[in-house]
Amino acid sequence: MTSLTARALSDTTLPGLQGRRVWSAPAVASHAWLVMTPARLYLVPQGHATGGVAQAVEAGADLDRLFGDAAERLNLADVRRADFDLAGLAIVLTTATVAVTLRFRDAEAADDLFTKLLHRTRDRLHLVSDKPDPFVAARGPLGVLAGVLLATATLAVTASAAADLGTPDAPEWVARWLTLLATLDWRAVCGVGGATAAWLQVAAYRRYHRPPSRLALVTA
Repeated sequence: MTSLTARALSDTTLPGLQGRRVWSAPAVASHAWLVMTPARLYLVPQGHATGGVAQAVEAGADLDRLFGDAAERLNLADVRRADFDLAGLAIVLTTATVAVTLRFRDAEAADDLFTKLLHRTRDRLHLVSDKPDPFVAARGPLGVLAGVLLATATLAVTASAAADLGTPDAPEWVARWLTLLATLDWRAVCGVGGATAAWLQVAAYRRYHRPPSRLALVTA
């Protein structure tokens, strides 16, 4: 395939100084090879795997000659956005004209490519995520937890004292209510309330520490 842009960029700097990175199948699911230089990302489709590619890249080979028309070339300077689906191990690179999807089978390879992309575009793009404000995320369970603790304490104290609150002059509905409360064991009430509170604490902790599911590089 031809280059995605006509911009001339050099990928033939001295070995050891070029900062080239190579990823390949089976860690990469969408392509046979992905090669990143300081200026470009070369995408070699499946079915064009060539032996010795990694060694040639690391030795400083001319990548345009090495891959020829088989590789798609994406100039990193043209990338306007990069979306990383952490669960699906997919990275979508968007330019003004195209969107390229890179899929991985190995999380470490996906993380490594996205990290290198972040480093090489940090002058134009900045990192964002879909992780919510932890205090806002945990606010719901914590509010319910406070209500459960208050209700448990109130019910336990009332159940413990219900037997002494009975009065022959009380309305019938009050007497029935006090009789029902008197049948409750305050220890059982505390046990149920404590179990519910423990579950809510775990829910609040999980929400507070929930990791993001997506990362993105966007223009400032």
